[in-house]
Amino acid sequence: MKKQLLSLAAALALAGLAPAHAADFNGVVGSSPATVVDYSTDGLISFDIDFPSLTSATLGYTISAADVLGGLSFNAVLRNLTGEGLDQYTFSLSSGLFGELGTVTRQFGGSSGIAFNGANATVSFSPLEFLDVEIGDPLAQGGGRVNWLLAGLNAGDTLNITVTAVPEPETFALLLSGLGLVGWATRRRRHQQA
Repeated sequence: MKKQLLSLAAALALAGLAPAHAADFNGVVGSSPATVVDYSTDGLISFDIDFPSLTSATLGYTISAADVLGGLSFNAVLRNLTGEGLDQYTFSLSSGLFGELGTVTRQFGGSSGIAFNGANATVSFSPLEFLDVEIGDPLAQGGGRVNWLLAGLNAGDTLNITVTAVPEPETFALLLSGLGLVGWATRRRRHQQA
């Protein structure tokens, strides 16, 4: 029996039908100041993102056959390096959808609200989050931590995951008012030069 299994594995390898590798990380799509480190394996998309500013990062993956056989799990460590309080993180998938959401673990406690609708998910914080957040169980600690699940993907699909760090509403209002003042000053300067 052992010899038959070895012969079958060798024949599959020679025929080019060897098992596929994990989801291939294609890198960050577009430009982003965020630093990304990928740890994906068969059936698991896993990464760390360091956010030095209030921004978003889009990560590109190519899904393999091994990723869809037993279901595709998702986890991440999100590091807020801005010094600003975050109101939420949002996640958007270019294909597939969130099948089930697992856990969210905050560095120093507080509550987290999780909402998802198809290809979009939002994690909200109360009080604001200033440090690290673990999505699922990226450090394989167990203790009730559960990975998120992705569904509706097939081998060969391209998956882009966009993660956005959303500031507290007051910070966002200040950013918008600052942009408004810059626009007003530019317009005034143009009128003075004309």
